Amino acid sequence: MRRQTLLRTPVVVLAAALAVSGCSSGGTSDTKATATTTVTEAPADATAPPSDAAATATPAARGTTDAGSTGGGSTGRPDSGSTTGAPRSAGPTIDYFRVARKPSCPAGTSANPIPGTPVTVEWKVGNVDSVALSVDGPGVYADNLPPTGSETLTFPCSGAEGDVQRHTYLLTVRNSSGKRTKTLVVSATVHDIPEV
Repeated sequence: MRRQTLLRTPVVVLAAALAVSGCSSGGTSDTKATATTTVTEAPADATAPPSDAAATATPAARGTTDAGSTGGGSTGRPDSGSTTGAPRSAGPTIDYFRVARKPSCPAGTSANPIPGTPVTVEWKVGNVDSVALSVDGPGVYADNLPPTGSETLTFPCSGAEGDVQRHTYLLTVRNSSGKRTKTLVVSATVHDIPEV
């Protein structure tokens, strides 16, 4: 009997902790996230889906006894009268905001120039009234964007050979419960273009 109590205690404590952490106030919330992307030359890994895995809790093992019936015990599963999960928060969500295609700065020579490539950013958001994108500052580049979409933007480069050019992209989503933002800092290496 003591063993069942010991096994049941962590499950009850875990359930209580999850219930408390799931509670949130009805006020507005402002949440910021930042990601930095450094461009090399291979854009293949930029299209990988995000690896945000949901955290789940499961008991490590179930205790059994050979002493016969010991009474009803909890299996950790809700009974048939349970409700399905409702959203934790009414605030906007950003599922992802990432670089779909990495940029490059112009290269080559004056006789054989290789043009630079633009950057493509993509996003998926939920529970939003507005989606806006800003580039290199607080001014809005585009608003009224769709909840799932992408934007291809020029990637200006300046500086000496080997310098790193950086541009900042800010995604802002809003609804009546608040706003959420995520920032990408994208960089590419500057190349000299020698006269030939």
